[in-house]
Amino acid sequence: MPTHLLLRSSFQFMDTSAKNQAVITPHFRRSLDISDPTSGTNAQSLCDDLASQYAFLPGIGTTPYTVTAYNVEGAKPRFPLAQTRRNVGSAVKQPAIPPELSVCLSFYSGDNRPRFRGRLYLPAWLLGGTSGDMGRVVPTGLRDTCQTLVGSFAGLGGANVDWGVWSGVSQAFHKATNWFISDAWAIQRRRGIKEITRSTGTTSG
Repeated sequence: MPTHLLLRSSFQFMDTSAKNQAVITPHFRRSLDISDPTSGTNAQSLCDDLASQYAFLPGIGTTPYTVTAYNVEGAKPRFPLAQTRRNVGSAVKQPAIPPELSVCLSFYSGDNRPRFRGRLYLPAWLLGGTSGDMGRVVPTGLRDTCQTLVGSFAGLGGANVDWGVWSGVSQAFHKATNWFISDAWAIQRRRGIKEITRSTGTTSG
C-alpha cells in the first residue's frame, strides 16, 4: 500500500516568532519499492532530501527552516513521522520586500479541475526577490527560480515517490502531470509582518 505524505516546509523570517514563518505544503505518494518488498516509508530521508533542495534557493541565506513529514491518512491528531532542521540558531532572514508577496506554482493531474489541482505559494523573498523586482508582473527570473522546484519535487525520493495533489475530500492522490507559473503576483495574507504603527484620524462622516 502507498503512503501519502505532507512535507510541511516552514521558513523563518523577521524574528523567531512562530507567526513569522512562510509555509508551503507539498504532498507526495511513496509506493512500495518492488526491488525491496520489506522496505517501509523512509520519511526521514525524504525530509533530508527536500531540505537539501531548498538550500539552493537564492533568498534562503542563513534563515532557519524545517521540513516535517506527516501521514495525511493517519488518525488525528497526526504527529510528525520525521523532521529535518537546517540553519538552527543562525540569523533570521530580514526580507527587503513585503513578506506576503508570493509567486504561485500551480499544478494538476491530467485535467485542471477541482480535486486534481493544487497550488504552492512561494514567498518572493525566498526566491531571491528584491525591490528591483517589484514591477507590475512577476519577472522572468523569479518564475525561473520557482520552476526549479518542479524538478526538485518531481525527483524527490526516486522512482517510487511521486509529487502531486492530495484531495482530502475524495481521500485520493493524483500525480502531477502539468504545471504553470503565472506572471501575476500572489499574496499570502497570513504571512504579513506584525503591525508596527498605524495612521489614525477622525472624520465628520
